[in-house]
Amino acid sequence: MGESVCFCHQRPGEMLPPGVARGSGNSAAAGFWELCALSPEWARELTHRVLRCRTLLVPEGTYCPTWQAQQVVSYGLSGRSSLTLSSMDGQGVLCVQRTVQDRRGQFIEAQELPLPEDWRDQPPLEKLMLAGVWLLWRGLPFSN
Repeated sequence: MGESVCFCHQRPGEMLPPGVARGSGNSAAAGFWELCALSPEWARELTHRVLRCRTLLVPEGTYCPTWQAQQVVSYGLSGRSSLTLSSMDGQGVLCVQRTVQDRRGQFIEAQELPLPEDWRDQPPLEKLMLAGVWLLWRGLPFSN
């Protein structure tokens, strides 16, 4: 399919990069996704669905045997996650803790990246999910 989908609530869904659709339960098994991102709520909702994708972006500690992905990237607030926040105050700083690959095949090495100012009011996990989608779908930097 080659498309990208993010299963999230409306508010962060409005901040997704161009080319990333906001998913619904009906689109979960729509074929093969280039990138599939799950909010914590959607990760729980889709545990019994088959998801097939090249890259799966999931909350830390999420696992489902029916999900198939070539690359799994986790996000969360601990050092075990692939993506975490190194600063919780202000606009936030994304900490890429291990090398990940974006959809164009570019490797993104471990580093810290300032997040956009307009993401300041997003809750930490929504901010991380958005950052992961932008990073994996558009690469660097976080802009149109």
